[in-house]
Amino acid sequence: MIAEKLEYVKFQNVIKRLRCIVGLLKKEESSLLSRSLIHIYLLFFIIPVFGTINFLFANITNIIIATRALSLLLGFSTTMIKGITFIVNRKGIDELYETLEQYFDELLKTPEMSKQILSKVSIFRRFPSFLSTFTVLLCLFVALGPILSILTQVRHKVSPINYHLAYPAVFPWDIKKSVLLFSLHLIDEYFLTLSIAIITSTVDSLYTYYMFQMIGILRTITHRISMFDENNCEFEIRECVNKYNILVDCINKSEQKQFYRICGFEKIYGVIILWTMNVNAIVLCGLIYQLSHAKSIPFASMVYSGAHAALKLSQVFIFAWSGSLLTTESENLRDAVYASRWLQNIRLKSSIIIMLSQKPLTLTACNFLYVTIDMFVKVGNTTISYYLLLKTFEQGA
Repeated sequence: MIAEKLEYVKFQNVIKRLRCIVGLLKKEESSLLSRSLIHIYLLFFIIPVFGTINFLFANITNIIIATRALSLLLGFSTTMIKGITFIVNRKGIDELYETLEQYFDELLKTPEMSKQILSKVSIFRRFPSFLSTFTVLLCLFVALGPILSILTQVRHKVSPINYHLAYPAVFPWDIKKSVLLFSLHLIDEYFLTLSIAIITSTVDSLYTYYMFQMIGILRTITHRISMFDENNCEFEIRECVNKYNILVDCINKSEQKQFYRICGFEKIYGVIILWTMNVNAIVLCGLIYQLSHAKSIPFASMVYSGAHAALKLSQVFIFAWSGSLLTTESENLRDAVYASRWLQNIRLKSSIIIMLSQKPLTLTACNFLYVTIDMFVKVGNTTISYYLLLKTFEQGA
């Protein structure tokens, strides 16, 4: 039990640091500059995205190069959508964090409940660490490219030095004629790369953290339902229903205030999950297509492509697996309600029947699809379909 608590404390501290770095702390806990960090991160996308769009149109007739540019643009757009979604739903994110954190801390004070809610904490903690590590390594790989290129040319005494940016881009101005202009563009791209690492790590880690807390709360409700007796049954049922309503409110909340709307977990992450699912399928298709047309694949490119594909698949898997686990725990709750000691208690029958009539908790992406492990399989099938479609275009060209 002590080991599980230490794991959770580590998990909690990582989340707090990420919220601080991305600027998601509450107004009372941070300065205006700190709360504006996520806006600043998104500003670094403007020039590189403009250059990549121009690069895409300049090479639109070359399917391989155009596919690479499109995959890059979609990767940028995913990070931007994550950042914009968190800006728009900032009030909902603050309220969700405060509600779950407060209730979870109360449960941790009870040894019996701690055992229920801390189950699988190691797995949930390691998933964000894995994603963050992969993201940072990929960003470092991209960032080192221009520097290594310059150092190689200097070592071989190449003159004049041919400057390359970290990302393929075409601008109306010639950045290679001015070292200062090239340096400014490169610095912007480095800040862009840093922004991608920070926003991606924070948004994906927060998803895992919230899901872990909500699944833990479901487990405690299931445990209390299965353990009540005739002496405390009414109190336990009332408490469980109240806690379940809080959980449902955290997931499905949509409350209109005077100048803004407070949304729940499903509304906040629905757009992100739906976009990530489709974009990752396209990006994976682009990677497969580029590798299939390469005459020779350098070791560094092979490692980068493999890591990139692993990251995209891992993102979808974590979204899907967590959603399936939430639904499974909700179904376990219904089973516990049905198996509880209520048949001989006339006063409880109506309450139990109402509870049994409730549908299991399911997470949906914009009411378009259920977030379950089947979603992971669909991404694989969609990737193959897109790849075959590209091959068809190539044969017809």
